[in-house]
Amino acid sequence: MHLGVIPDGNRRYARENNVEKKEAYRRAKDVILDIFEDMSELPADIQEVTFYLLSEDNLERSDDDLNTLFELLQEQIQETASQFNGNGFSFNWVSTQPRAIPRGLRKKLEKLEKKHSDGDKQLNALISYSGRTDIVKAAEEISENGDSFSRDALKSHLEIETDIDFVIRTGNNPTRECLSGFPIWNSSYSEYYHIQKHFPEVTMEDITTALEHYKELRRKKGE
Repeated sequence: MHLGVIPDGNRRYARENNVEKKEAYRRAKDVILDIFEDMSELPADIQEVTFYLLSEDNLERSDDDLNTLFELLQEQIQETASQFNGNGFSFNWVSTQPRAIPRGLRKKLEKLEKKHSDGDKQLNALISYSGRTDIVKAAEEISENGDSFSRDALKSHLEIETDIDFVIRTGNNPTRECLSGFPIWNSSYSEYYHIQKHFPEVTMEDITTALEHYKELRRKKGE
């Protein structure tokens, strides 16, 4: 199973709970670590996980917001990648606009990708990513190589090749049901589930409930 996660609601959590944005992002990081720590207890055989950490659209945020996020990623990504690796996951950094990421962070991501590359499973961290840009770049590469266009050719040039089976979005905003630039091609047939909580408030029980929902949908497939 390939699980996609859109962890929305960090800034709203900070505003509603009167905490610093840094603290909200730290709590979000802890949620991610908790998920991977208890991965073996989850009701699904998860072989690949794609976390949407920063979209290209997010690059339009204020310098203060971006500096806070980049600083925390710089501090915490190594701890997070090590946790993933300890649970059998290789670390894969995915970006469609890598030059928008500070040089120091890019170097750290590249080192972590090399260090944590022998797992049987895979974690994809989407940072400065857009599903639309991903498709455009794939098409450009096919054209530049002089290859024929086909579904298989396009898929092979995407940042992520595998289909995403199930997408979980968070955020206490029931009127917002969108993918926000998440890998469009890969998730075109994904099942979708919205946890009505800001990401720092999400618990393992919430994730388990979502995955049980997915299992029930799979059992009814074709009925």
